[in-house]
Amino acid sequence: MLLTVHATAGALIGQQINNPVLAFALAFVSHFILDMIPHGDQDWIDDYKGDQKAKVKKIISIVAIDVVILLALLVSRFYYTDSFAPSLSIASGILGGLLPDFLVGCHELSDRLFKNFYRFHFIVHDLIKVKPSAVQGIVFQAIVTGILLLSFR
Repeated sequence: MLLTVHATAGALIGQQINNPVLAFALAFVSHFILDMIPHGDQDWIDDYKGDQKAKVKKIISIVAIDVVILLALLVSRFYYTDSFAPSLSIASGILGGLLPDFLVGCHELSDRLFKNFYRFHFIVHDLIKVKPSAVQGIVFQAIVTGILLLSFR
């Protein structure tokens, strides 16, 4: 899933649980629960298996766009909502939700780092064999993000 979905889920967990350590741990676990759901981004970088430089460029482009969207959503949520105030628990939830993809990225850059974690991450991704299209995946992830944003108190 896109970072936006994982970070939004982590922020919601952090808002609901006013304990930074627990928020981090639950958001970390939520990452894998969300990744079990087929979400249409499975083929975005598979075309670049032989060309590592092109693969890294594409990953950086996707992450950059995703981070801009994420920041816009979070800043607008903080700015337009009185009840949603930044806190250590929210920040911890966001970090916990994003950490698994960061570790996967580290493995992508160096095959030696986090090998077992990388394998586990993609076992979780492939538990359900349905493969939605990229468009279906983006629509689904936008809906999930919208539901999460509407769930903030």
